[in-house]
Amino acid sequence: MRKAILSIAIALMLLVVFAVPIFAATSQDVTVTATPAFISIANSPGTWTINEYDDSVIAPATEYWSNPLGDTSSPSDPVVDDECRFQITNSSTVATDLTVNFIDFTGGDAMLNSGTGSGGVGEFGAYSYCTGMTYSSGKVIADNAGSSVMKDGLAATTDIKWGVSCDTQTDVWTSSDDMISTITITATAD
Repeated sequence: MRKAILSIAIALMLLVVFAVPIFAATSQDVTVTATPAFISIANSPGTWTINEYDDSVIAPATEYWSNPLGDTSSPSDPVVDDECRFQITNSSTVATDLTVNFIDFTGGDAMLNSGTGSGGVGEFGAYSYCTGMTYSSGKVIADNAGSSVMKDGLAATTDIKWGVSCDTQTDVWTSSDDMISTITITATAD
């Protein structure tokens, strides 16, 4: 009888061992990564004195560029890094569009932005440009606000150099006091 009970117990044990594996995994982990759509740019340098390579004063009806090779030197076609004063360090995780606005000057005989790219009576015109663009046909009007996109689809974490032009007012100034403006470059998701 003992042998019969022992045989039944061994048979049941073997049945349980083969029916339910002892080391079977009953759950598994999945690692989840979520990368945010993050937009971040830094610009350097943060200042520009128009005509700084000559005598730091400006003349009426004259076009100046933020070109380290000379303020009165137009960029080439295509624009190269050396012709761009400013650099964007891009730490965005998505492609971005860059837009440049150049607001009205204040102080002295303040010039207003014409919104046309050309200077006029009491008005200046401005364009933005960047490395790789064909300057003669690709430059973008840098308006007081609401400018068109200068660089479309800048790849994530890709840095770029850029610049602006300023075509001064056509009439003479009535004051020798400094005029001050701000250029703002903005990155938005492409």
